[in-house]
Amino acid sequence: MYTISRRRLSAVVGAAAGAAVVGTTAVPAVADPGWGSEVPRRRADELLRLMKVSAGEETADGPVWSPVATGFASVATEDLPEGAVGGLGGQIVAVGDGAELAEALLREGPTVVLVEGTIELPLGEMLDVSADTSVLGVGRAAEIVGGGLRLLEVSNVVIRNLTFRDSFVPGDWDGDFDDNDNDGIRVDTSDRVWIDHCEFVRLGDGQVDVRKDATNVTISWCIFRDHNKTLGVGWTDNLVTTLTLHHNRFSNTHQRNGSIDNVAVAHAYNIWHTGHSSYGMSSRGATQLLIENSLFEHVRNPMIASEDESRIHQRGSLFDGTWGSHDDTGVDIDPADHYAYEPDPVEQVTELLTRHAGPSRRKESTGRQIRVAQDGSGDVASIHAAIGAALRADHDVEIIVAPGTYREAPVVWPGLDGLIIRGESEDPADVVLTYDKSAQDWATLTVLSSQVTLRALTLENTFEAPPGSGEALALRRMDDSTALEDVVISGDEVVEDPRS
Repeated sequence: MYTISRRRLSAVVGAAAGAAVVGTTAVPAVADPGWGSEVPRRRADELLRLMKVSAGEETADGPVWSPVATGFASVATEDLPEGAVGGLGGQIVAVGDGAELAEALLREGPTVVLVEGTIELPLGEMLDVSADTSVLGVGRAAEIVGGGLRLLEVSNVVIRNLTFRDSFVPGDWDGDFDDNDNDGIRVDTSDRVWIDHCEFVRLGDGQVDVRKDATNVTISWCIFRDHNKTLGVGWTDNLVTTLTLHHNRFSNTHQRNGSIDNVAVAHAYNIWHTGHSSYGMSSRGATQLLIENSLFEHVRNPMIASEDESRIHQRGSLFDGTWGSHDDTGVDIDPADHYAYEPDPVEQVTELLTRHAGPSRRKESTGRQIRVAQDGSGDVASIHAAIGAALRADHDVEIIVAPGTYREAPVVWPGLDGLIIRGESEDPADVVLTYDKSAQDWATLTVLSSQVTLRALTLENTFEAPPGSGEALALRRMDDSTALEDVVISGDEVVEDPRS
């Protein structure tokens, strides 16, 4: 058995008082006297200090960095009068590599796991998390790369201040490969789970899945970006799941933003949706989904009631450049029956989430050029991810695509006027962007900005349709300003703005 030195642990946590900080030979903290005293609240504040986060700022809804759970994860039980508290009051273990993380996550009894820096896992590996566990990133650089966390039939888990990235399997944008059943976080048949201030980017199948009768789950202040299947909820015939989503940012994502299936009470507020090419929020099965004070920008099908019994309703939200389904059936739920909340004004959503969503003080950095390569030698492995990075950059970006076949359906979103996407070899046969959907679904490449240059590429749609029927769209562009330089189009092309 290995150990973690006390000197190293002390350097991580500094002088935080009241917590027992040890390595793999951890001993319990002082017995928790119960929530009737101020000690547990004080300990919750100390965990924020251990994470080195900026805990002072508040909004109408409460602290940006709440010391205790919010939403459905905060609903009390006799054993958990504050809802999900994870490992509060238990052992504190700092980890710095995958082996240490895997061991710490499986400890029995309340455990706080502090993640330092980058922890790399074998591609697609998912680590099991025990009940009564907190997994907390320290500072702005804590991240899990190549894999994710699995919560299977556990209760009382808190995951905060972490980035989950780059378990994407090159070439599997759909997440359909048999050997690619990996997510950022998977919650199965678990109760009282709080996922807060995390970032999910370029992962395998789903970014977060909440499945199989999981209950009392809150996902708050998180960033979901540059992915196909983002947030899936359901995989059950039962109507027991309860879910709160608040202050989350979804950027350049395709579908499941989220897909909410058979959820008894689903509550989403202060969500910022930007750039969804399939759909935004979908109520499926007998779900009751209430959306409040949220912003939908450049979203296809922002609100969908998928089935006759599905219910979806919004109040106080804004829609900018959206098109397709805007279903609103009304709902028969009131989240205030379960917990207290106060949505922030929708006009403040962009500023609040730009400043505070995701891990503390973590900022995305994008160069003037983004190289796409499936062999791991580039900045990203998909054209879709490169476009997302360009969209959020505050400067012009050129996307250079290494030779390969890229099966994906990206969109050049508004705000990317002047973008250049070019094949690295200058031979269009070397870079093939391909997909196989009909025009009523989407084109292989859709351009919704002006003065975009496409160079040395092959654009292909292999959907089986009569040639020239307009059903197999390889390229849809909003106007004639798109420059096609040595571009081969295999399939149909149309100059048409799908939003009109």
